[in-house]
Amino acid sequence: MKNVLFVIDTLRMGGAEKSLISLLKSLDPNRVNVDLFLFETGGVLQPEVPNWVNIIEADTVTRGMTLELRKYLKDVIKGGHIGAAVARVWITLIQRFSHSPKFNWNKIKKYIPALQKDYDVAVGYLEGFPDYFVLDKVKANKKIGWIHIDFTGRKLSSEEVEYYNRFDELVTISDICKDAFVGAVPQTESKIHVLENIVLTDEVRKKAEDETTDLWDCSDTIHLVSVGRLDYQKGMDIAARTAKALADRKIPFCWHIYGKGIMKDEIEQYIKEQQIEDYFILEGLRENPYPYMKKADIIVQPSRWEGKSIVLDEAKILGKAIVVTSYQSVADQITDRVTGLITEIDPEKIADGIELLIKDKTLRKKLEENASNAPNRSYRARDMFYDLISG
Repeated sequence: MKNVLFVIDTLRMGGAEKSLISLLKSLDPNRVNVDLFLFETGGVLQPEVPNWVNIIEADTVTRGMTLELRKYLKDVIKGGHIGAAVARVWITLIQRFSHSPKFNWNKIKKYIPALQKDYDVAVGYLEGFPDYFVLDKVKANKKIGWIHIDFTGRKLSSEEVEYYNRFDELVTISDICKDAFVGAVPQTESKIHVLENIVLTDEVRKKAEDETTDLWDCSDTIHLVSVGRLDYQKGMDIAARTAKALADRKIPFCWHIYGKGIMKDEIEQYIKEQQIEDYFILEGLRENPYPYMKKADIIVQPSRWEGKSIVLDEAKILGKAIVVTSYQSVADQITDRVTGLITEIDPEKIADGIELLIKDKTLRKKLEENASNAPNRSYRARDMFYDLISG
């Protein structure tokens, strides 16, 4: 039996976090002992962690050095870690005024204590600090770094390249993400593997049946649903402009957005200015978004980029018609006009796709049937994980 450690920032409602929960649920506790190290506990997904997994909460300094400054700086100072607090503030100021991401792990790692337990395998389940933590603060016979984003067009610093070359194995979630990462770090080509996100079909369908008190009445209009963070990557600002375009065309619809994020105030201001409050509704975060997805007429994903979208896999499981933007890796999951409708990343073009599916019920029905019948290869990924940790 292998002793395995997973490291991730939090268990908030995100794609990587949901993917990790599904992987843990698919593992056999008779084959692996699992510790899960979290920089922050209490995330909305934490109750989903199987009860046989041992959760380890990070110390005050680790939390304060890796997560939101405003939330944890006071705790670091209270604990008497003045040097760590000063370093964290300085790094944040540099990031803010340089307007570009920096490799700051080397500046903070001396303040972060190492774990004392030895492991057979340690997995950094998210690019960035979880990966670097595994390399520098964990003792393990094998170290695996997990990449959830598309590195197309991104230039890594020499420090980042050095770190990723130190992993024994690397995992990413699609062929496109693999090719992009190898393009950025060519030396990793021989040790990078594709393990698709695990989505548990039966669980998604079961949760979609949960009764909820705030489901809308579908009798009078078309209901669109998007699930994701209110941030630049997920394109919810694009969605708001798309809603304005649809409203100007007098298309009957109501678009429900489930998620929260840093662009909430900006999007709310746009909604108010354009007077589309009746069309575009920020519903907030839901622990279980599946009843809303199931009841939707169309699922819309307006992302600017993705690694591999769990929402798209969930929408296919629920047999929904999908409109999705043409970000780099979308073809890994959607075939245009077969399992979804792919549009340019442009509000008017997305509006064209939505309008087409609203008016063409035959095409919408075809997409629903094809999505429902699309294969789910999740358990192949689980078996590949067993192979990866057994060597």
